Amino acid sequence: MQEVTPRSSKCKPRCALSWMIDNNLVSLGEKVSYRASKGPGELTRGRITREGIECNCCQKIFTLTGFESHAGSTNHRPAANIILEDGRSLLDCQRKKKPRIKMQRVTREAKWKGRQNQHQGETDYICSVCHDGGDLIVCDHCPSTFHKNCVGLEDIPEGEWFCPPCCCGICGENKFKYNVQEPKDSRLLSCDQCERKYHIGCLRNKVVKLKRKDPKDSWFCSNKCEDIFIGLQTLLGKSVVVGPDNLTWTLWKFMESDSCDVEAPTGKHSKLDLAVEVIHECFEPATETYTGRDIAEDVIFSRECNLNRLNFRGFYTVLLERNDELIAVANVRVFGDKVAEIPLVGTRFLFRRLGMCKILMDELETQLMNLGVERLMLPAVPSVLDTWINGFGFSKLTDAEKMQYLDRTFLDFPGTIKCQKVLL
Repeated sequence: MQEVTPRSSKCKPRCALSWMIDNNLVSLGEKVSYRASKGPGELTRGRITREGIECNCCQKIFTLTGFESHAGSTNHRPAANIILEDGRSLLDCQRKKKPRIKMQRVTREAKWKGRQNQHQGETDYICSVCHDGGDLIVCDHCPSTFHKNCVGLEDIPEGEWFCPPCCCGICGENKFKYNVQEPKDSRLLSCDQCERKYHIGCLRNKVVKLKRKDPKDSWFCSNKCEDIFIGLQTLLGKSVVVGPDNLTWTLWKFMESDSCDVEAPTGKHSKLDLAVEVIHECFEPATETYTGRDIAEDVIFSRECNLNRLNFRGFYTVLLERNDELIAVANVRVFGDKVAEIPLVGTRFLFRRLGMCKILMDELETQLMNLGVERLMLPAVPSVLDTWINGFGFSKLTDAEKMQYLDRTFLDFPGTIKCQKVLL
């Protein structure tokens, strides 16, 4: 992914209404009114602009939430109660937006069965560590490929070889080599937070919950991973004030929602769509050859893949906003308490050199430390390496340190320099 040069078209507002206008869901200048769901009917009127709703009575421009407050309502459902002249609400308009490519939902059992016959599909074409091509060795359990030097091998191994992410976090092997007490002892379980794999047989001597009430339930390899998962879920959708003029930091994640309240998921999808636009404003859109899809979209919408380096189900999206206008975006994935990664960070051109990225990163680091995460990693573009080191406190990762994390698959880009920051 390559940086792009500023253009005037990149300086337009990025908020819910501008997103709706760009997607032809509403029209610029269209008249609206706020109507309370209970009590008196119409409370105030206005018209749609890219920056927000311009009120008829005072000519001030408000965000959706601000327009609701200006109308004297405390319903906290602006999209449902702001009505167009044809009787549709803004929420009705948002629902008409066709979702981005919807991936088929994969059950835990289907994932496990699929891995048993993984090589029916194509193997990868680049190394999962350095993301370059060349002479590659293939894992005998998944489609991932590697340079032998990138995984610490001097020679190409004879017979079967399994990559570090496909090996058990306890015994270090892919195949269970001890006495099988039960048929499932040789099966590998994957932690839903750190994504490390463990043989059920190896876990029997550990204080770990192996059974779940429902196969769809999450499974964690430790109490720390479970606590981090719960902490992240608690943060979702809750805005943290990090600066003046309602500057807020919010964590989001795309998930299949069974909630009866459709306004929250609909609003979240529009914000994630805006996040994709901001990343595309900062970096030229890049299509991954293996999937044929846009990388930024896959990350922001947490799409899964049978290839480890393109399995983005663990990603969360951080949004920095002021009065509902999007300023900066980052994507974070937490591999348990040892390390987290933030491969994509983008600040809109209009808000650069104002310290916005620093504010986003400071709050992210605070939240990660609260969760007990020890380190944060990112791939730095050479042109801004000094900024990450001198301005944000990162340091370059040594080759020896890289070897310590081979059992985790990070999102990386060719030509970048792996950096880390010690948080705890």
